[in-house]
Amino acid sequence: MTKLWAHLRLTSALTLCLSSLEGCSLPNAGPLAGEVEDTKGVETVNVTPELALDMVQQLKEDEQKKLSQALAKLSNTQPAKEYKLQPGDTVDVSLWSFADGGNTTQTSPLVTGPQATKLGTFQIDTNGTITLPYAGRIAIANHTSDAARDIIAHKYAKLGLVHSPDITLNSSATQNGIIVTGSTGEPKVLSWNPGGITLARAITLTLGNGTSTLSENSALDNSTNAISAAVIRNGEEVDIPIPDALDRDILLRPADKIIIKREPAVQVTIIGGGINRAGLYGFSKPLGLAATIASAQGLNPNAANSTRIFVFRQQIDQKPILYVFSWKDGRGLIAAQRFPVKNEDIVYVAESPIVPISRVLNTIFQMALPATIAR
Repeated sequence: MTKLWAHLRLTSALTLCLSSLEGCSLPNAGPLAGEVEDTKGVETVNVTPELALDMVQQLKEDEQKKLSQALAKLSNTQPAKEYKLQPGDTVDVSLWSFADGGNTTQTSPLVTGPQATKLGTFQIDTNGTITLPYAGRIAIANHTSDAARDIIAHKYAKLGLVHSPDITLNSSATQNGIIVTGSTGEPKVLSWNPGGITLARAITLTLGNGTSTLSENSALDNSTNAISAAVIRNGEEVDIPIPDALDRDILLRPADKIIIKREPAVQVTIIGGGINRAGLYGFSKPLGLAATIASAQGLNPNAANSTRIFVFRQQIDQKPILYVFSWKDGRGLIAAQRFPVKNEDIVYVAESPIVPISRVLNTIFQMALPATIAR
């Protein structure tokens, strides 16, 4: 009688569980493969190894075109205009004079050539002037270094204090200096040199010991972050990959701003019940689909529908594309290895249809467990 009662309780529990699931969809982590393929308003493309290889070649051509356009924007074919001094700049001023030929003395009988007297270091004030010994205030802002030197020399000549005065003037420009900042060892403002300065030199001068930036080779290869140099000129930003910035002679211009960036070049969302570790992943460069999935600890062998893996890609002013992959044969694996995943792509790994059914069965037996124990 006791066994019969336990059997009736187990049967009743199973019946109750099954009846409660009637008319309900089977639970799963996201849509199944068939539902994804039936998505309206998208272009569905079955990826072959040949198509994936063409896409890799197209990506290389696009990257080379982008680099060529960036280099063209930064080309410095026109000679740089000579810098004009501005308020805030500092100047070192030395006064040169010639002793009169008849004024030699016994203590300095051979002093007949030019003699230099360093007047000091002066900062150009907001009025564009500096104040020199004996000469007083002299306006030199908005003049080139050569013109400012002539102005100062003329002032001392008029004073008649020295014979045939001449001026040496060395400036340290700040307004037209080159700012290098961002993810670099020692951010600096580099004084503009009329002889020119290259982007590679500007970056090198601000590396410091380099331990936290460019010395990490993985950052240039396959790590999360890529390093690039953004050159801001006349309000326009031009990005150059750091290997090209260091390898090429890219001349900078006065007042250029350089920002060293360290950030993912590609960000991909990997989701679905068939993936081991869903999430948002960053890469320093586009990877193949297989490598991208591997970064999320691969497919879940107990849940993934390996016959249908999807990459969803938005396009500006075009239909979104749904790329479909099948890993049930070697060609599918080759296609997945070659296919380049781009920034903002969504990789979706659906569950196998059997997985929701197994979840239902697990639920049934969990509900029936108390009856079994009672028996």
